[in-house]
Amino acid sequence: MRSISRRGWQRERRDDLPLSEILHVLWGRRLLIVGIVVLLVLLALLFGLFRGPEYTAEATVSVEPRDRSINGEERVGFMEEVQGAVVTQAWLRGVMRRAGWEGDPREFKDRLDFETVPQGDKTGLRVRFSGTGPEQAVRAANAYAELFVARVEKLNDDRLAGGALAADAVVESRAVSPEGSSLRLLLYAVAAAAAGVLAGGAGALLLEGRARSWRDARDAELTLRAPVLGVIPDYSSVGEED
Repeated sequence: MRSISRRGWQRERRDDLPLSEILHVLWGRRLLIVGIVVLLVLLALLFGLFRGPEYTAEATVSVEPRDRSINGEERVGFMEEVQGAVVTQAWLRGVMRRAGWEGDPREFKDRLDFETVPQGDKTGLRVRFSGTGPEQAVRAANAYAELFVARVEKLNDDRLAGGALAADAVVESRAVSPEGSSLRLLLYAVAAAAAGVLAGGAGALLLEGRARSWRDARDAELTLRAPVLGVIPDYSSVGEED
């Protein structure tokens, strides 16, 4: 089909696209959309593979104050007091030695994640460590939990000589070998596919708005909002070649 001479009027009619016309445009340019989706998914998978898999192990320490008069609201502050007394630079270096960590201490800290969780009359400290291997993650999480409990017991003994900490801590759950990173790669692929659909759809609509001709009778019907009774083929180019 030849381009129409009143292109400005066509563009004006296309400003408000109904759902049927949007679906028609997207289907007509489906190869463009599929190509963008495939490209983004491949880039996302390559990013995930070159970034390297990460494994996260989790251990939980249960902390209970010996002073039974401490209520629920005060437990959060008590837990912060315990952490402040236990977690020191020297203690953290001991955790790294127990875990067999030989890298940068700052990287070790960045891989650690803490969360305080209520456990009835007790307060739990959930420790997560993300490592490049499952064994590394398990060793680090368990080393943190075990040395945390040992440090609390040491501070309790020091309390008899004038210390200020009075708490009981036990390892509630030890870290076990985590699963691989297949789920993470799947999430990357799904996010890339969604972004590809949006980017491809936007590109298809943009190209359609700049088009100077209709692809077929259906395209003309959707644009004119009227039925097309017949189509006359354009043979002008054939005559020029002869």
